[in-house]
Amino acid sequence: ATTDSGVKVIVRMRPLRKDKDEGDPIVQKISGDSLSINGRTFTFDSVADVEATQLDIFEHVGVPLVENCLAGFNSSVFAYGQTGSGKTYTMWGPANSLAEENVAKEQQGL
Repeated sequence: ATTDSGVKVIVRMRPLRKDKDEGDPIVQKISGDSLSINGRTFTFDSVADVEATQLDIFEHVGVPLVENCLAGFNSSVFAYGQTGSGKTYTMWGPANSLAEENVAKEQQGL
């Protein structure tokens, strides 16, 4: 019998940048829980593709975390990835979101 560790791994793929990213992407989403990197398939708890919005990520990651906290369970988010992969944007939102209070709800970070 397997046990649930409570740890979930969710991958968010960032869109290609027109000014720096050239050629065909080496990472491709295969299904809701797997992606391919240079032809090798990897499976996670969930994969959010380049079309995922900040609101989508909040509903998929943030809401369950808050519900778990309110139920008395410790929760945390560990954002890991290469420099420039979108961790800060996912967590905080656009660069002006910390200075301005009028950032649209759908742009706010996790």
